Amino acid sequence: MNILLSGCSRGIGLQILQVLLNSDKVETVFALSSNINRLPKHSSIVAVEVDFMTDLWMDKVIEYVNDKEIHGLINNAGYLYNGKTGAIPQYEINKMLTINYSAPLQLIQGLLDNLKRGKAHIVNIGSMGGVSGSSKFPGLSVYSSTKAALANLSECWAEELKEYGIASNCLALGAVNTEMLHEAFPGYVAPTSAIQIAKAIVEFTLSFDKVMNGKIIPLSVSTP
Repeated sequence: MNILLSGCSRGIGLQILQVLLNSDKVETVFALSSNINRLPKHSSIVAVEVDFMTDLWMDKVIEYVNDKEIHGLINNAGYLYNGKTGAIPQYEINKMLTINYSAPLQLIQGLLDNLKRGKAHIVNIGSMGGVSGSSKFPGLSVYSSTKAALANLSECWAEELKEYGIASNCLALGAVNTEMLHEAFPGYVAPTSAIQIAKAIVEFTLSFDKVMNGKIIPLSVSTP
């Protein structure tokens, strides 16, 4: 299987990458990162250095993937800025919208033929903050709402792309011990490690597309 993974130089993404490399089901991982120097050296990795905040990054991805089938696409890249609605800079708003919502959409648009050939499973990494009825926290309104948009997009893709054999789901993560969590909630220690959640994400991506489609699934023990 060929898997495309975004946001894999630290935290959950780096652990997902390691788990994929240890799977006998995975042949190639197209690893998208703004810092490929932090990625492990491995013959199965095709490292693609991309910055979603720049122009023409999608052209670079298409060049590297070429005509390869994609069997799984994990939209893991995410960005969080903790700031009150009245004071959050416009640049930070745009960055969250771009990385958390627009980039996953552009990846599907640019690689749709590859996904069709691989009858891919699209797995969007969301947040419990983006799930209706869950706990919400001051300072995370824009971040949470971009994740809510990604969750809804997952449902839309499931309906629109099912004729091609493509499945689309969203895993809404709760509190996981990562740098991003500590930036949002300084001093908080989550009960779940990055490697624990990474193993679950990989298993879901590789095995659950035949039994689930268009679902927003909480993958959470707790939220701060």
